Amino acid sequence: MVEFGNLIAAPYAAMLLADLGARVVKVEPPGGDLGRGFGPYQNGESTFFMMANRGKESLALDPKDWVSKRVLDKLVRMADVVVHNLRQGAMERMGLGEERARDLNQSLVYTTISAFGSEGPYAERAGIDIVFQGESGMISITGDPRDGSRKTATTIGDYVAGTNAALAICAALTETPRRGRRIDVSLRDGVMAVQSGWNALAFATGRQPERTGTASPYLAPNQVFEAADAPFTLAIVSDRHFRVLAETLDMPDLADAYPTNDERMANRDKLARRLGRLFKTEKADHWVGLLDDAGLPAGHVLNLTEALSDPQARHNQMIVEYQHPVAGKVEVTGSPIHVDGAPARAAGMPPSLGQHTRSLLAETGVDAKTIEQMVEAGTAIVS
Repeated sequence: MVEFGNLIAAPYAAMLLADLGARVVKVEPPGGDLGRGFGPYQNGESTFFMMANRGKESLALDPKDWVSKRVLDKLVRMADVVVHNLRQGAMERMGLGEERARDLNQSLVYTTISAFGSEGPYAERAGIDIVFQGESGMISITGDPRDGSRKTATTIGDYVAGTNAALAICAALTETPRRGRRIDVSLRDGVMAVQSGWNALAFATGRQPERTGTASPYLAPNQVFEAADAPFTLAIVSDRHFRVLAETLDMPDLADAYPTNDERMANRDKLARRLGRLFKTEKADHWVGLLDDAGLPAGHVLNLTEALSDPQARHNQMIVEYQHPVAGKVEVTGSPIHVDGAPARAAGMPPSLGQHTRSLLAETGVDAKTIEQMVEAGTAIVS
């Protein structure tokens, strides 16, 4: 698979596939993927870049150079998949738009990740995650009703689009007999899709749903509560669960007063205030332990360092350590996918810029003398 990626969406899609065993050649311009310019850094290497690029080979070339063009053509002929998230027209300027790539390789799975879609009235617009969150409606439903506009903390559009692209690529590669496919993934569409529960409220009522903060728009009580020392989460998803909650808290009248979710939703604020007064009397550990023992979904609100050191996260190998040749020891987020009892994980560490340039040039038929001439001229970058 050949990746022409910047920042997150296409690199993340390619990394998911590398974790599952794909060979990924990451083609970078002489200055590298833009993600290499995002801190923090370890010995000059971007840890931001490392989070979406493990298990790849880095080929750094000037795409305007004639030898580089020949190499890229050869890579596309050899590949099962091309994936990119470059701006509209960038692949065409490199001579590797879909039509020409298809001429080189009829069975190619050609995957484009774009802001709004490759066609349509917004096809040529620039976009980035906060734009997608704003124009998908996500910002309008995020946060507390007393607050102003809020976005989700992570760049959700990039990771959802990368996951969608990887899923579609896997489906295309399972076809028998194999044939070329064009896959088009829009970042904004992905953000719209993951808020389908909220969209359902808008479809059903024809109105804008109200922000609910940490509370659910469908279930109550289902939100963050404040204990005596820290916040914790509680989620009641059925009438039976609510009866168990009332018994566990020694508040049997609650089950009689609010026997159904419709009644709990109609009185959500009143119910939350009553529970909140009780929860303030003990520490979060007490309540989470008590509710967990009763079989109710409850948990601590962890900060990032706490979450990354959590024993279940460590058991699931969600934190992966590499010994990078330049950066030294680095930790990156692991794969959430387990296959046959083991996490999907590429063996290779995130590459330094041009780490595999020489070997890949040789593999595509460039002789040693020409390789050194390219390195000397700056049309090929090595590390």
